[in-house]
Amino acid sequence: MRFLHVANGTCTTSIIEAAGIPGLRSQWADPLNEGPVPAGLSDEALVAVRERFLVGPDANLEHEHENSLRTWRAAIDRHESYDEVILWFEHDLFDQLNLIQLLTWIRGRVPAAKTVSLVCVGSFPGRPAFKGLGELAPDELASLIETRRPVSEAQYALAARAWSAFRAPDPEDLDRLWRSDLQALPFLSAALRRFLEEYPWTGDGLSRSERRLLELADPGPTDLIAAFPRMHEGEKAYFITDGSILSLAQTLSRTTPALLTYDAGAPTADQVLHGAVAVTNAGRDVLAGRLDRIATCGLDRWYGGVHLQGNGPMWRWDDQAERIRKAESPS
Repeated sequence: MRFLHVANGTCTTSIIEAAGIPGLRSQWADPLNEGPVPAGLSDEALVAVRERFLVGPDANLEHEHENSLRTWRAAIDRHESYDEVILWFEHDLFDQLNLIQLLTWIRGRVPAAKTVSLVCVGSFPGRPAFKGLGELAPDELASLIETRRPVSEAQYALAARAWSAFRAPDPEDLDRLWRSDLQALPFLSAALRRFLEEYPWTGDGLSRSERRLLELADPGPTDLIAAFPRMHEGEKAYFITDGSILSLAQTLSRTTPALLTYDAGAPTADQVLHGAVAVTNAGRDVLAGRLDRIATCGLDRWYGGVHLQGNGPMWRWDDQAERIRKAESPS
């Protein structure tokens, strides 16, 4: 059998190579929980939107490299190079969003004579604090290849339904979906709920990640490199990347008024995270519930296909009711 391994990032593909698992290797690893993923676009148009968000409007999008959204698609479209596609994903939000996109995209594109199979895990024996495939030793990862199963029609159908709800211009379908029976993709419900927790909350207007970063920065100047692993505390499935926390720090330091100060310091060539953050007086007031983040600073952010803008009524996560609702901003 000639395999094509499609994994959740270069860390996993490197372990596949180190494990001596034969086959070609590629990725599908777009941080879809960040930036626009609007409905009503062809895949080609969506790729262009995502590229502009990920690399900026001035980048050379014709340059092909291993992390290109177009290169990932081309690897799967070269049907003559493999007999079986093996998808390697895990339980967190980052992976589950990529999985529903990939299954929706791949359905009908791979000839029936080829097998599409899935390795998808949320735990591993002997690793009680399992975070993902990238932490496994080569022999541990190699053992998972025997757990792969052909992707079922039920999995394809659920992925398509979830992908459509994720890209919808309002979050109501997604909110209903995470509370329904999603056993065909058993990690999807928790991942979608975690995504909805990134909406502004009804109590203070902060997302869950924003609140956590403000809490970590509250005692005084805090190095981002030190804060990064602590962002995981309280999470069941860790999905925040170093680039995500850097972007979050920059965003909160640019609000008006600023909720954080960000001293960038001197970046190093091999380190994405650099600099330190500290909570401002406004940030402390929001964190304490004396001010509302949306009413005070406004918001301009995409959540899949939902674009929240301004400082008025908008969709919020109600943690007590465990649901999304349209809420007024406190005055």
